Amino acid sequence: MWRNRPRVRGLHVPFPAPVEVSGGMERFRREDVVEWLARTGRGNNREANFDAPALSVPDDVPLDELVTWLCLAVLTGEELADTTAENRTTLARGVDPDDRVLFREVEASVPAVCTLRFIDDLVEASYGPREALDRLEQGRAARTLGTRDLTSDAVDLIHAVAEACALHLDPEGVPLVHVGPASSVTLALADTFTHLVVPGGTPELRDIRRRAVIREIETVDDAAGPGVRVLSAIGRPADEVLDLVDNLVLDLGEGELGIIIGPAGVLCDELQGQQERHRAQTLRSESLAVALRLPRGMWREAHRQALGLWVCATGGSMQRPLVADLAAFTRDELDLGDLASDVTGALAAMRGRAFRYLRPHDLPPILSARTVVVPRGVRALRLATTEIERHLAVINAATLVTSEPIQPFDVLAERAPGAMLLRRRSLGELKDLGHVRVLRGSRIDRSHGNPAGSVAVLSATNPHGTARLDPFDAARLYPRAVRTDPGDVVFAERPRPIATVDDHGGSLVASPSKILRISSQAGIGPHAVAAIINRLPNEPTEWQTWSVPILDTSEVERLEEALLAAVNHETTLRRHLDATRDLVTAMIDGVAAGAVTLTTRTTQ
Repeated sequence: MWRNRPRVRGLHVPFPAPVEVSGGMERFRREDVVEWLARTGRGNNREANFDAPALSVPDDVPLDELVTWLCLAVLTGEELADTTAENRTTLARGVDPDDRVLFREVEASVPAVCTLRFIDDLVEASYGPREALDRLEQGRAARTLGTRDLTSDAVDLIHAVAEACALHLDPEGVPLVHVGPASSVTLALADTFTHLVVPGGTPELRDIRRRAVIREIETVDDAAGPGVRVLSAIGRPADEVLDLVDNLVLDLGEGELGIIIGPAGVLCDELQGQQERHRAQTLRSESLAVALRLPRGMWREAHRQALGLWVCATGGSMQRPLVADLAAFTRDELDLGDLASDVTGALAAMRGRAFRYLRPHDLPPILSARTVVVPRGVRALRLATTEIERHLAVINAATLVTSEPIQPFDVLAERAPGAMLLRRRSLGELKDLGHVRVLRGSRIDRSHGNPAGSVAVLSATNPHGTARLDPFDAARLYPRAVRTDPGDVVFAERPRPIATVDDHGGSLVASPSKILRISSQAGIGPHAVAAIINRLPNEPTEWQTWSVPILDTSEVERLEEALLAAVNHETTLRRHLDATRDLVTAMIDGVAAGAVTLTTRTTQ
């Protein structure tokens, strides 16, 4: 965008030219861009000169190597650009004498000076080690890996479950134990726990330790007491997921809990053959306490694939695990605090407790493959409501309308006497003759609405009024707005021709709706015009082209009287239809809540 706008305050200041093209992407000198931003004053970041060095990630340097040097800079507090290989090895040995985190990586690496200078600039430009790591994980070096992690909603949900597990074990705090392949989930949960246990010395696990150090999370190799084990098997093949889950369940110690995140197709849905038998063998330990199917879209790598979550406990007494399909709840219905309370109740085996989301599920049918672990749409059973009077009031209010008799609507039609000359005119012609006037509506701010106001704001697309205004506010805020007269037609051309008649007058009209004011010499009445407009084709057209018949004065009056009666009859029918829909909903809700029982009476 900036390259297409070279003029700044009357001066020609072109954007700097690229210095190279790499992978189809143009690259620019950092100093040139920073200088151009300073000269032009463009951009919303007034500290671009501080942030720019942290964005200039060196090419062809892996993310884990950058994390290693950032970890060394954070632990030592030293600038690395002017150090030698011997200096860096000495620094690494001083902060990592047992080689748990980074000593061997520093000793084996030969970084370029520009890489070390970038780390120094990154530390200087960041507000702290955590933000420096976040910049790396969200920058170009991370994007080249092509991996896409969990969404923030998924992390928050898993965090709520993990916190409930920790509070169940010990309110004073317990350790978090990483299990299985490296995953960002572990670090996202670690803040809730006393420390992070990362057993093993593989390169992936050492990378987790380095990131934990940067985030100021204490790590140890072995847990001193019971903790919460977390396993992320997202993106793994089904057979590998089943092996990982089985190993975690077998390794659970006394008083420990395990949280497993993986594909819902393996943890929740139906499996076949050997895979089904493998999962059933794991479930026979009766360790599964909670099983959840998460809503789709929580894994950016495959947004249409649902994830599953298990909470496992030792003891072998979970013969009725509690399950829920969280995809069956809307975003407003899903409260993480209530979900955490449900998990706590499930772990405490509080079977007499009322759950908001979880529902008991018999284990034997799952083991015999007669049912899935988490049936689609499963949710908690609901006790009969105590709001009986409210349900009865809603039903009775609806039946007051539906039980009203509807007056029949009839019109006596006869042959017209003699021959008549049929005439038609367009609204444009009638306007030129002065028989109709078209007045524009006004732009109305919805925030000015007052439900108790007496001035209606009409719109053709919403004939019941978009809002109401206090009369003093209407006069003060919209002094030039045109008010309707009784019998004015309120119409709109788009998205399709539509019109309604204001029989009362004194209303404002919200644009883009317009007012059509018809004189007594027009040869057509407002209700006839509105009915004709509403029966035009479903495509936008100009109002000047709309054609209406021209009638004798006596016929205009009789037609208007009949059309007004038809409108009133239609209004009554719509009121009955709306009340019937409300009644159906109220009956279903009332019976489903155990609040009412029905006795149907129909009148002939």
